[in-house]
Amino acid sequence: MQEQILEAFRLDLVLAGTSAGDRVRAEGFNSRPVGELPAIDIDAGDETAAETTRGQGGQSTLVREFMVHVSCMATGSTGRAARAMAMELQARVEERMGSPVPGLLSGLLRERPRLRGVRRQTDDAGAQPFYTVHSVWLCRYITTEGAPRGPVPSSHP
Repeated sequence: MQEQILEAFRLDLVLAGTSAGDRVRAEGFNSRPVGELPAIDIDAGDETAAETTRGQGGQSTLVREFMVHVSCMATGSTGRAARAMAMELQARVEERMGSPVPGLLSGLLRERPRLRGVRRQTDDAGAQPFYTVHSVWLCRYITTEGAPRGPVPSSHP
């Protein structure tokens, strides 16, 4: 389910038509060169699970809370320009993910993702200023105990 959620986040943000275009990746392991900016990176965070009901055959229904980290990165001719572009990307992410209109995540999550925090980071030590806005999103979904690959249908009690 985590992989499905990360991929749905990625596709939703590509479809949002931000200045990052299709430079949106999930679980990227290498840093991005400045020439690939602006861009958005999506990474898996922690997940917790708690029993909500005891199902037939002794299998519980679990509510899972999965944290998704989104980094909006930009560069510019000045630090102010890089910051403005990164903050604009973050605003577009919030508009897309916070929208009540169902996106690609609607079939996976019990509710829309919830923003849990935002922090900013600047790096002006290089030849070109680099600015990143990191946000953390809470994604809730339900699975059957021992079946982490798919959500419990929304009609399930």
